Amino acid sequence: MLTLHANSSLTLADNQATLKSLTLKAYLDGYVQVIHEMEIDESYPSVNITLLGEPQSLLIIDEQELPLDYSLANNLVIVDSLGCSWIQASYYTQDITSKTGKYWTLQADVPINTTIILPSEASIISLNAVPNLIESSETQVTLVMPAGPVEISYVAERSFLDEPTSNASTWLLLLALSLPLVLAVAGAVWFFSHGKTSKPETGETGGVDVEKLFEREKDLRQEEIQVIKFLAEKNGSAFEADVYEMLALPRTTTWRLLKRLEKMEIVEIRKTRRQNIVSVRKKYLKKPDKQAS
Repeated sequence: MLTLHANSSLTLADNQATLKSLTLKAYLDGYVQVIHEMEIDESYPSVNITLLGEPQSLLIIDEQELPLDYSLANNLVIVDSLGCSWIQASYYTQDITSKTGKYWTLQADVPINTTIILPSEASIISLNAVPNLIESSETQVTLVMPAGPVEISYVAERSFLDEPTSNASTWLLLLALSLPLVLAVAGAVWFFSHGKTSKPETGETGGVDVEKLFEREKDLRQEEIQVIKFLAEKNGSAFEADVYEMLALPRTTTWRLLKRLEKMEIVEIRKTRRQNIVSVRKKYLKKPDKQAS
């Protein structure tokens, strides 16, 4: 029998974040994958989140699908979120399910309407509240439960814990549980490397007029000069993630540096669907050469 965690609730501190979606996906062995997405205040250096039980395989990514640093103490996560406007946290936990005989119970206290996906071939026995939505797709049941205490009892036609296991089957289960996170990390790595090889659209320019810029801006720091030279090599624009990699400084330090350049009206930062783009302002760009080739 699994022990139900006493404080299975998710809390956001000091209005630093707005929870936009919460998904609980239950598996036959009692594990539940928790995925929550939230909008956050970019000016806060960190966001504190109390998770739904003790997490395993915790992964937190930003709006660019890049992993974020965090510290974890019991169920409290402190995420280094400065400069981020959106984050997603995903993990697995056994603390919100319990088993009596062949009956499973999923129990949690959720702050918003929550999507709950039951294991394949599971049959619902009881609900503590009327779902906002219930759907059945092939052999899987999906519910949207209202905010507040949620308690769902169900029985699975095939329960992992009711079957004899072998070392091979155990490893297969662990592989199945780890696969979504492995794919997420691989996707983040691919996206990061793709960002380095891709070039942001900058339009036709003759490049950055570095001499003019340095002549006008006398109070630049060494790291700021380094960023400007890097942007000049990229014809005036680069992905923000590339600037982070080039400087090899802490994310918060680089974010403050770029914000200072933006405030000085040397660069502008454009938010795109996937990545932020840092561009030298037009007043410091050379006019394109219109001579016929």
